[in-house]
Amino acid sequence: MGVRSGLRGRLDADERAQLDGLVAEFGPRLLAYARHLTSPQDAEDVVAEVFCRAAQNLAALRRSARPDLYLLTAARNLCRDGLRRRRPQSLPPERVDQTVASGDDPVGGLTQREAQRRVRAAVAELPEPLREVVVLRLTAGLRFEDIAGLLGLPLGTALSRMHAAIGHLRERLGDMYEH
Repeated sequence: MGVRSGLRGRLDADERAQLDGLVAEFGPRLLAYARHLTSPQDAEDVVAEVFCRAAQNLAALRRSARPDLYLLTAARNLCRDGLRRRRPQSLPPERVDQTVASGDDPVGGLTQREAQRRVRAAVAELPEPLREVVVLRLTAGLRFEDIAGLLGLPLGTALSRMHAAIGHLRERLGDMYEH
């Protein structure tokens, strides 16, 4: 990933401002997405590399109607390339939202953290095609039309994958919702 070396010095002030705006606007979503596909340390490297590549391709980003999809595609490809090289046995469930309700109810906070851990673990165990749709919807906040476009799928396939993922999650987490 040698793209990073010396890049900052080659950008003019307008390009730096544009890149800084992209980092501020899309950085947290990219990081949350990458954490679902790889380790926290690798996710940070992926996001840094995405923005380095974005800096090299600012003209393409300016022309893009959806820079978020451009950046998410780059992150997805980098994560997949890294996973192919390493071939991990399984992906660890990662913390996407580390903010847990605090206050006067420590038991409620523990219960909420345990529920979040179980949901993250259940999502991590989904087959990759289903997990990918769930993660793009929940961490990147994409519409199904955008998910379909990003993954190169028909809209109906993206929707059916989400439906199947919800079924798997209900089966796995059903006891969380019994009253």
